[in-house]
Amino acid sequence: MNQVYDIKRILLLASLKFSLHKKLLFLSVMGYLALLFIIGFFIAYGSREHADTFQFFTTFHYISLPIMMVVGSILLAGRSFQDMNTPEKSTIQILIPASSFEKYIVHFLSTSVLWMIFSFVSYHLFSLLFNGMWAASFGYEFTIFNGFDIFNVYMIAEIILGYFLLHSIFLLGAAAFKKYPIVKTVLAHFIINWAFSILAFIVILILFGSMENWGSKMETFDDIILEKGWFTMDNIEYRARLLLKTASVLLTLAFYITGYYKLKEREV
Repeated sequence: MNQVYDIKRILLLASLKFSLHKKLLFLSVMGYLALLFIIGFFIAYGSREHADTFQFFTTFHYISLPIMMVVGSILLAGRSFQDMNTPEKSTIQILIPASSFEKYIVHFLSTSVLWMIFSFVSYHLFSLLFNGMWAASFGYEFTIFNGFDIFNVYMIAEIILGYFLLHSIFLLGAAAFKKYPIVKTVLAHFIINWAFSILAFIVILILFGSMENWGSKMETFDDIILEKGWFTMDNIEYRARLLLKTASVLLTLAFYITGYYKLKEREV
């Protein structure tokens, strides 16, 4: 039997993790959907004399579904290794007959791909009840929410890559921080962003003397590029999007790999 990866062990580990946390997961999902239901009731009741108001619920679903998918995934990723945050629990986790890779991949898949599928399907079932309830109660026209439309937006590929980048950051934070991993991950992200911003500001001051001089130099450089015909606006956009995608993929892979090795460190 493979000591690093075995599909049967992964399925058994996933089943164990689900049985331990299914109650909390169920209560969290039901709490979020109940909140949406209450908000929807007040909107539907207050606007029952305006038939066109029901179209608002389509926008309501377009906002609520991505929040459930993305925010839920981030919170789950940030709490992935809570079972290892005390010496006693860590000992129990180490004794589980599964490799570090299997433990990591279970949390990676369950908090990203599997959660996305679950939340997408469950929200559609909720939207049927949601729309049907207000249509029956207040005389609105019943409509079916199509969640696939949320993917018909500009730069959807970059948005998806951005989601995985964010997910990898919080999964890394869960593996690296034992106490308050979500809070510490947010703070670390904030500090790193500020550090890079301050560094960029210092470099600009050293090279150009001021932000105004830097801005004018960049405008002049843009004008030269357009005059020489080295790039067109379409080429610039294409290259910028390609650079963004490449950087996102590389950073995401780096964070996921680092998270795996951080988990291995905690098991030593």
